[in-house]
Amino acid sequence: MTNLQTATPSPTTLVVRHTYNVLRERLYDAWLDPATMRRFLAPQACSIAGVEVDASVGGRYAIAMNTPEGEMVVRGTYVELRRPERIVFTWSWDEDDPALEHESQVTLEFRARGAQTELVLTHERLRNAESRDRHQNGWTSILGILESAL
Repeated sequence: MTNLQTATPSPTTLVVRHTYNVLRERLYDAWLDPATMRRFLAPQACSIAGVEVDASVGGRYAIAMNTPEGEMVVRGTYVELRRPERIVFTWSWDEDDPALEHESQVTLEFRARGAQTELVLTHERLRNAESRDRHQNGWTSILGILESAL
């Protein structure tokens, strides 16, 4: 993944860029199609146990992942869907203690580069720098897996 770039503009914000050899419509659709999401939306050493998607503004999604530590579920709401340019959604992990739950936001921007598409993923409003760094590891793994899922 030589074209992967990451930046951490603040302790609670992460930006990851990756260019794919597909048109942006195909890349955009991959993020909303449950069958495709099952193939890429978990970091290495994890697998997808289930995906539920209501791909509409205000619609909800839930992704259950089998991890070495057990099952983890992330869920959220679609805030903006502008095909093929942009997807914005909230991101919150289910926690055993509801006081630990925290909602962040992910923005996906799909930038046409001829026959390629640059994906700019911005994950903001994370709890702290430690959370940002864990998500950086997860997102960089996921974006590499996405390349082979397309």
